[in-house]
Amino acid sequence: MKVTVYALPALVPAGTPGPAVVIDVLRATSVMVTALAHGARSVRPVAEIEEAKALAAAFPPGTALCGGERRALPIPGFALGNSPLEYTPEKVAGKTIILTTTNGTRALAALRQVEPLFIGAFLNARAVARTLAQLGRDAALVCSGTRGRFSLDDVACAGLIVAHLKAFVPGLELDDLAYASLVLYETHRSNLRELIAHAGHYQYLISIGLEPDIAYCLKQDIFDLVPRAVAGEVTV
Repeated sequence: MKVTVYALPALVPAGTPGPAVVIDVLRATSVMVTALAHGARSVRPVAEIEEAKALAAAFPPGTALCGGERRALPIPGFALGNSPLEYTPEKVAGKTIILTTTNGTRALAALRQVEPLFIGAFLNARAVARTLAQLGRDAALVCSGTRGRFSLDDVACAGLIVAHLKAFVPGLELDDLAYASLVLYETHRSNLRELIAHAGHYQYLISIGLEPDIAYCLKQDIFDLVPRAVAGEVTV
């Protein structure tokens, strides 16, 4: 089994087969994992704000909630932002979440032809690795990045998934970035926050007061579930 890590969705060659995992630690995939762990019926990622509003209007009243961000800030008129801490069981249980974000939901759209397509974060890294190991096929870990640029936090998360996979799969083969992500994670595993503090997106989120989100998103392996995207809907 071979693992390939892509720094950005745009680098994934057309026709790449699954399985693949989309990673957007800060914060879209952390939101998706949390929402589903807390009982949301599904997450429907969309690209644009107006698309989210139109889709929500098609659901029976009270069954769908719009969430997301632009420049990491809540979208006016949406019930939820892009903070995983907002997605509590009291708010999301039984609801469909219609989510639009700057990076993560667009990464999912770029990979919509890949099957199977999973959602990964620090929060569920071990569960993701176990699922890939059970499939036993070459796999891609796709980092969402930030506005088309490399994101240190996503690649470090890929490194954690690779570290778990090595424990599950003897003789695991890694491409260059998969190996680099593993070394990056293992070198900094005792103080991951210090590493992620060098990420540009981390610094921006800190500047607008979102430190609690970051602390939460860097928690490792607290959920034993692996969301899967099928036909535009993310479920477990």
